[in-house]
Amino acid sequence: MKRLFTTCGLTLILAAAAPAQEPRAAGEVSFQAADGWTIYADYLPPAENAPVVLLLHSHKGSASEWKFFQSQLRRYGYGYLAPDMRGHGRSVLDPAGSTVTWRNFRHSGSDNEYNKMIRDVDGALVFLSTRAIATDRVLIVGSILGANLGIKTAAIYKEIPKVAAVSPVLNVNDVLVVNPLRAYGRKPLLMMAGANRERQFKEFQLLNDIAKLACGPENVITLVEARGFGSELINLYSARRILDWFGRSSFPTVVESSSTYVTGGLETVPWEDAPSEEESGYEEENAEEPVEGEINE
Repeated sequence: MKRLFTTCGLTLILAAAAPAQEPRAAGEVSFQAADGWTIYADYLPPAENAPVVLLLHSHKGSASEWKFFQSQLRRYGYGYLAPDMRGHGRSVLDPAGSTVTWRNFRHSGSDNEYNKMIRDVDGALVFLSTRAIATDRVLIVGSILGANLGIKTAAIYKEIPKVAAVSPVLNVNDVLVVNPLRAYGRKPLLMMAGANRERQFKEFQLLNDIAKLACGPENVITLVEARGFGSELINLYSARRILDWFGRSSFPTVVESSSTYVTGGLETVPWEDAPSEEESGYEEENAEEPVEGEINE
C-alpha cells in the first residue's frame, strides 16, 4: 500500500507494510452437485481481488486437460476451479454411492447425465461462494462439451462477465448450444476453433455468426488455430491472447468468419491448405462417425 503526502509543492510517496498474504497453494477439493453427485476438482485461490477461472473439460476428459493453462493462470494471479464433472476423472460416485462413469451415460435426451452436468457447474459456483468468490468474479473457459455448458451457464447467470468457448459445437450428446447462445446476452464472448476438422469448423462458423447476432459483433472475439480440437488448442500464444482478453476493457479487432481464417493470429491459411481431419492426429476413442451436427460419445 502507498500513501501520498504533499508538502511544499512536493508529493512524497511513503510505502506502508502490506498485509501478509497467505500462500496460494493449489489442491484437491470436493463439493456436492444439487442432485447429490460428489464432484472433485482442482482449486487454486486467486491473488487478492483477482478473478477465478472455472475450467470445464470436454466429453471423456477431466480437469487434467487444463494443466498447461492452469500454470499460465497461476503465473498471472488468477485463481481456478477445474472440476471433474460427473462420470469423469475422480467424480464417479453417484448419489446412490455407486461407481458410474460416462460410459454408462445415455447419449440422448434433454435429461441425460450430460445435460445434468449443469448441476455440477451450479455446485462449483456455490463452492466458490463459500470462498467469498462472487459470481461476477468468475470467468469460464470450456472445451467442447465444457464450451456448450459454459455458454449455457453464463446465459443463466447473467452476472458472469465472460466466457471463452473452445471448440463449441452444435450438439454434444444432446447438450445443445444455439438457444443458450441466443440467451447469452450482450456481453463478451471469445470463441476458438481449429481449422482442420471440416465438419466442426463449419459448425463453428455458424455458431460464430449466431453469437454475433445475439451478443453484438463488438462483443465476440474469434481465435482460430491451424489445427487442433478442444483444450489442445490452448498453447502459449493462445493462452496469452485469452489472458489478455480477460483483462481488457476494450476488445481487439474481430476476426471475421470466412473460408480464409487467421491461424494463431499470425498468418492466413486458405481453406484448401488446412490440414485434413485425418492429419490432425485426433481420434475419438471408440467413437463411431457421428450424425451431422452431433458428437455422440
